[in-house]
Amino acid sequence: MGRRWIALLVMFAAVGLAAGPRTWTPEKWFDKARSPRIANYRIEATLDFEHKTLEGRETISWRNAGTAPTQELPLHLYLNAFKGPQSRFVQESGGRLRMDRLDRPADPQSWGYCRLTSVRMEGRDLEGHDGEDETVRWLKLPRAVPPGETIQVEVTWENRYPKVFARSGWAGDFLMSGQWYPKVGVYQGDRWNCHAYHANTEFFADFGTYDVTLSLPNALGLAHTGTAIPHIDPGGVERDAAQDPKRPLNFLWRLHAEDVHDFAWAVRPSASWQKPAMYEYRGIQVFYYINGPNRGNFQRQRRAVESALRWSEEWFFKYPYPTLTVIDTPKEAGGADGMEYPTLITASSVAFDPFGVRAPELVAMHEFGHQYFYGLLASNEFEEPWLDEGLSSWFTHKALERSYHALLGGRRFQVGTDFGEWAGYWLLPSADPLTCFGFNTLNLESYFITAYSKPTLVLNQLEAMLGRPVMEQVLRAYAQEMAFHHPTRHDFRRIAERVSGRDLSGFWRDFVEGTEVLDYAIRGVKTREVTQGGWLFSDQAPVFASPQPAAPGRVGSITLERKGGIRVPITLWVRLENREEQRLVWDGQDRWITYEFDSPVAAAVLDPDGNYPMLKDRLHASYIPKPVRRGFHYWAQMAWGAVAGWLQGCGIG
Repeated sequence: MGRRWIALLVMFAAVGLAAGPRTWTPEKWFDKARSPRIANYRIEATLDFEHKTLEGRETISWRNAGTAPTQELPLHLYLNAFKGPQSRFVQESGGRLRMDRLDRPADPQSWGYCRLTSVRMEGRDLEGHDGEDETVRWLKLPRAVPPGETIQVEVTWENRYPKVFARSGWAGDFLMSGQWYPKVGVYQGDRWNCHAYHANTEFFADFGTYDVTLSLPNALGLAHTGTAIPHIDPGGVERDAAQDPKRPLNFLWRLHAEDVHDFAWAVRPSASWQKPAMYEYRGIQVFYYINGPNRGNFQRQRRAVESALRWSEEWFFKYPYPTLTVIDTPKEAGGADGMEYPTLITASSVAFDPFGVRAPELVAMHEFGHQYFYGLLASNEFEEPWLDEGLSSWFTHKALERSYHALLGGRRFQVGTDFGEWAGYWLLPSADPLTCFGFNTLNLESYFITAYSKPTLVLNQLEAMLGRPVMEQVLRAYAQEMAFHHPTRHDFRRIAERVSGRDLSGFWRDFVEGTEVLDYAIRGVKTREVTQGGWLFSDQAPVFASPQPAAPGRVGSITLERKGGIRVPITLWVRLENREEQRLVWDGQDRWITYEFDSPVAAAVLDPDGNYPMLKDRLHASYIPKPVRRGFHYWAQMAWGAVAGWLQGCGIG
């Protein structure tokens, strides 16, 4: 009974508020557009949080920026990836993504969809057909749209959110609304680039402005892309949201974003979400939506985000948006974690972390790195995922190294910041080139290697080749020139060659377009005694002399082997037993070569200067003599040496 009276009081109060004037302050981010603003959205949507459904309507203002007329308009309906087991996403993933899986497939609440209820242009209903599956709807326009013309398409739709296991959906009292609205594809030249939603790909879209109005139950805290337009209530008080006159128990949120290519939001009925922590960093408002059990890691996460903001400004350009939102997702919503959207990232931390592994820092920095390569540059994640994931992973590695020096470290033992990429790459190094479309890789493991692991190492290799100062100039020029322009690998190579003044065709062939590996090893080291004697001939009859040691006494040799397909000149450093040191350069073209010395080899290292970060196995690329004794201590040292050598090769040491 008490709840009913409270509901009635809230309703009467809402009617009173609705009767007064509702004023929204205008919002504008930039005096001049930063992007072409090809696809612009005005969205109104109402969430039924209890049933995890949403009803929405949108007006898409789309400009033909191509070179030819088009009479088609494809819409991404990403949530249909979770409509049933027939979708490409579920077929390819088997209902699993990363460490999460589809929960209880027999339960209808585990599935979701995006259903169009009306699509109109110029007063006419539009017909259409599905693409590869129901995640893309191809609309037939009433007429051809020539280059340069802008059209408006009105869409109404309804969503049912799935139980989250892949980015978007609900878990417990948390709902992540990503890729939640019908979204137009990208028209380039004379054709559309609009792939189905695959398990091994993410997203691609044009830039524009977003004006979004959400009607949400008033108990929910909201995290979102962009900024909330403040509401001035009848008493002159500024509030984030206004009472919904049509739904007395709801609040209306008006949200705005400019020069972005997506819009996401999340809700949770949590006190920490009603008033998120906000800290300003160099004019940027950073909002933290903290997950209670992980509160102890908040300062670690904050330091990581602010460090990432600092390094990105130094290496690329200043983060241009006024806000950044960081969501620490709850444990039960792991499928929504580790994701990037314009001005919003999901980056959970770990409540129990006795070893001090910098996982919270790594996730936060990596997801922030996406704000540049996914967000501001907007490369095609379907076709060239490495230009986002790989460059973001490289940024993460460098930012962690600059801020913390190691991923896990003590006085005697450290894990390098690129350990994960190195270890991952060598699990399956030769399956696919970086140029492979994300959905055409051999399997999920190969996708992660070609999108994340290998590109990080390739960029390290390019840095070793060009030098750090030149590499930083390359990345800065690439980021600044390609912001808001959908760059491809050809743009990256063109800028790298121009800035460095180097021809990168060989590098590109070997490391970007190829699948061969860089693998040189010390195959064997031998020592022999120099002796003289035996039957000696002279003017008289042959004389036998017992073999005796002769100068120079003991000599040595070393054999090098090229085990991989990539051929490069490589340096060999050798220290002999007579304490002489030599540096030899092998052109690396043949399969093997042997060098001989006037003294036994005491130690040897291939690539002593670290010119080849992608050298496969540094344990096999180095040599020290075996000890004479082979007791317990010998075998213990051999076992630890094998482990330590592998760890060193992985970037630990």
